[in-house]
Amino acid sequence: MEIYGKITKPFWDDKPVAVIGGGPSLQDFNYEALRGAHVLAVKSLIFDIPWADAGFGLDYHDCKDRLANVQSRVYLAVRDDELAPPPSKNITFLKRLDGQGLSDDPSVIYGGNSKDFGTLQICIHKRAKQIVLFGFDYDAHWSPSAENFRVYVPYLAAHGISVVNANPQSAITCFQKVALQDAVAICGKVS
Repeated sequence: MEIYGKITKPFWDDKPVAVIGGGPSLQDFNYEALRGAHVLAVKSLIFDIPWADAGFGLDYHDCKDRLANVQSRVYLAVRDDELAPPPSKNITFLKRLDGQGLSDDPSVIYGGNSKDFGTLQICIHKRAKQIVLFGFDYDAHWSPSAENFRVYVPYLAAHGISVVNANPQSAITCFQKVALQDAVAICGKVS
């Protein structure tokens, strides 16, 4: 029995994709402002945004029982040694590889030492053309991890994919930074 799945239709090339990370810049943020865009919730944020198109994480060990009640597709990038049948039908296991690579295979995600790194690969496999990062608040402490995102720049440029970060103070310097309200406007709804 094949336990790994892959990312398939519906693709997200028809409108912007809002990727929601867990940074403090989103404290008191109204996620409803992003309705109209595709939404990818990182890790446990899928429980705060039940209408999201999908969720993504490198593991959900601490909340896998709750995932059965999530209506959205949830992609989990897991290592071979973590394999067990998915706990519910809405979960798709993807093969997780270590390192800061990019995979052309829609069943494989590189972990890049953070769940945030893998989210961009989900968007790429979903054929997104406009990606807006929310809550990617990397500060000086996280600067080494922030540099890992540079591996995406040549691929994104070659494929005409735009990525902006909705936190002007983020240590992720390889993507254009915009104010939060401008990022919401990019996603198609100003509130």
